Amino acid sequence: MDYETKATNRRELRLYALLFRSICGFTPDECIDPIVLLDRLPDLKGFEDVRYEIVYGNELPQNVPAQCILTDDGYLIQIKDTVYIGAHEKKTGGHRMHIIHEIMHVFADKLGFKPIFSRQLTKDIPVYRSLEWVVMALAGEVMMPYDATKGMTVEQLKDTYGVSDAAAKKRLTY
Repeated sequence: MDYETKATNRRELRLYALLFRSICGFTPDECIDPIVLLDRLPDLKGFEDVRYEIVYGNELPQNVPAQCILTDDGYLIQIKDTVYIGAHEKKTGGHRMHIIHEIMHVFADKLGFKPIFSRQLTKDIPVYRSLEWVVMALAGEVMMPYDATKGMTVEQLKDTYGVSDAAAKKRLTY
């Protein structure tokens, strides 16, 4: 599901990605381990209200590997056990991206990228106003920093940053 949000662009999102890396204590080019980051989030200023839980696969819909829920006391990231294990074992870059994607939902919300509810429920959302695009772009920028990855091949991106083939190919398109 997608929602309309405030307008942005990739250049702005790259700056937000650098800000996120800085808040988390990562250099502008180092590889981020999403599992380690999950455990560190509650200790970081501004992310004290984030927690996560591992759920059995059937607790989330089949096509939902992870999700972020806004609760009364903060944010809850739920991750399917198979996704968590895949990310932990560093076998599947896609699993790592799913986890970063959910963390970016929290970050985007804190940056003010909140859903704008409109009366037209069926209207198409322009990409620059799509909440899901914002979150996916932020996840890619955080995992594969633009300046550090210029000129890299798909294989180099996968090897250096532990991302999926699809994510690495997408990175080469912008």
